[in-house]
Amino acid sequence: MKKNKIGELITYSKEIKEAIKKGIPIVALESSIISHGMPYPHSLEMAKEIEDLIRSHGARPATLAILDGKINVGLDAELLDAFAKAKNIVKVSSNNFEATMFSKQPGGTTVAGSLKICDLLSIKTFVTGGIGGVHRDFNQNFDVSPDLHEIKSSNVITISAGPKSILDVKKTFEAIETLGVQVFSIGQKNLPAFWYKDSGIQAPYRVESPLAVSEIFQIKENLNNKNGILVCNPIPKNYALKKSELEPLIENGLKKLQGNLFSGKKLTPAILDHLFKETKGKTLKSNIALVKNNATFGAKVALGLN
Repeated sequence: MKKNKIGELITYSKEIKEAIKKGIPIVALESSIISHGMPYPHSLEMAKEIEDLIRSHGARPATLAILDGKINVGLDAELLDAFAKAKNIVKVSSNNFEATMFSKQPGGTTVAGSLKICDLLSIKTFVTGGIGGVHRDFNQNFDVSPDLHEIKSSNVITISAGPKSILDVKKTFEAIETLGVQVFSIGQKNLPAFWYKDSGIQAPYRVESPLAVSEIFQIKENLNNKNGILVCNPIPKNYALKKSELEPLIENGLKKLQGNLFSGKKLTPAILDHLFKETKGKTLKSNIALVKNNATFGAKVALGLN
């Protein structure tokens, strides 16, 4: 049986090769938001805007994906276009990572899948929209996202807008606390929850700036603590959605979709599509705004680590 060396399993874009050579900070980005989180062409437009935002702040974006059995770190422009248009892309988490590589199917990396790559390659800054967590029907099917374990075990800063609003947000934060993950709320005392600027749950720690996050992570590194940290960066106020208006849509959508046997990895993209239609695109606009906000924050964190 052929033994693959790690270098044979990784492909870097030209931009990331240059960033490594010159010591330019790198910000990792998931790709399942492109393949499963937003409809095309919004997904491609968003991906390009996010990458340009990171560049404008002096860092370099590394969109992560699995293609032809290899980990791709950064997608050149033509490859990004092709990826956004592709069909039948596997949603890659930590529990099907190697199997997807073996199958040579194209894979869009989730938070958990992306963090595996970041940890492997010592990329310290990772930006996403919202993290996965404890699903609302946990009592029936014990559905908890692998994201939480990977955030804990990967030596990476995960920058998000908090757990996705479609989850059981309270139980998700309780699970994060149980795992011992350090969680920081940016600029406010309560934690955000994706489309909701304020979840009503008090943050264990509040910090005011990207530089503070960089400095906290460096203290952690100096103490040889290999666990990751979670940054919850609130959605910009103008794009935040009202819980009173969105919750009934989420609850009705979950009942409808679960009745149609949507579960696991298929449920999240299905409910996001449902909400996009029900809100006439408001959830998508808010999603894009919060990812942009996180990308700007993440670029500044990466610069602070350099």
